[in-house]
Amino acid sequence: MASLSNRVVTIYNRKTSMRLAPAEWKAIETICERENIKRKNLLELIDANRDEKMGLTSSVRLFSLIYYIKSTQLKYYNTDKNNSSPIIEAIKGII
Repeated sequence: MASLSNRVVTIYNRKTSMRLAPAEWKAIETICERENIKRKNLLELIDANRDEKMGLTSSVRLFSLIYYIKSTQLKYYNTDKNNSSPIIEAIKGII
């Protein structure tokens, strides 16, 4: 099992730490590249829309999972009639 990697991130001009597996950090980087969004902005978007009962790290994990599921569905199965972005669909999933 891969060890978790602790990183300090800045959101809303405050520092906080997150522990994710290397593959999870890579997933976030890939999402940011695909969607042309800065990591800070993505984390702020997730934080602003997460369920208040969930922590930021859990919300990021859930967001990443939903993002990849939605992106696969939208690309291969065309299940979304509104042509919504996977990032918007993933945000809806963490609320």
